[in-house]
Amino acid sequence: MKILALGAHPDDIEIFMYGLVSIYKNEGNQVFTMVATDGAKGGSQQDDILIKQRAEETTAGLKDLAAPIFLNIPDSELGEDPVHQKIIKESILNIMPDLIITHSKYDYHSDHRSLSRITSNAASHHIPILSCDTLMGVNFKPNYYVDITNYFKKKKEAILKHKSQKPQRFVDLIKLMNSYRAAQCNAPLGRYAEAYSFSSSFPFTDIREILPSSLKVRPFHIDNQNGFL
Repeated sequence: MKILALGAHPDDIEIFMYGLVSIYKNEGNQVFTMVATDGAKGGSQQDDILIKQRAEETTAGLKDLAAPIFLNIPDSELGEDPVHQKIIKESILNIMPDLIITHSKYDYHSDHRSLSRITSNAASHHIPILSCDTLMGVNFKPNYYVDITNYFKKKKEAILKHKSQKPQRFVDLIKLMNSYRAAQCNAPLGRYAEAYSFSSSFPFTDIREILPSSLKVRPFHIDNQNGFL
């Protein structure tokens, strides 16, 4: 299969999708990574300097997955501009993936929400879309959890490549996020999971066949003396 990870900003794939995309890559699928905006508003440096630096950081962060495709749409300006929509649609259809992983329409960031809407319109009824978690899970209701424990170290290393973004703060956040998502499935301490959401639509009413195995819920056991364990 062809899998497209589509992030709004230069570090979004690493933060929100890295584990799942790594699983697809490890299973022998053809992986594509694409970044919609140039990331110019993510720092205090001059735009042209920061754009170059962030592109280099992204290339380093995604080196074990796929060389990123940069669309270079101006940061914080994704929206109704038909030129942006045309660029994104044509870039998606040039790949024609079997699955797109991108942001949720309920995300906190306007670029993320805009990219979700534009991607949905571009994919139409031809390509299924899986929405990734939001920062700290705000306004997000997942229905698919995947165990990324074996890839969590590489995920942290990929995020840390983004030195212009003070990346340790994001490593701390995803450690909380991904351990919490694993805990929602009653996974043992030390496990990490990414959470996603899929909304059924014709003809993709059920895409479990093309998703890696979900994180299995570990049942509680009853101790007659201490209750649930």
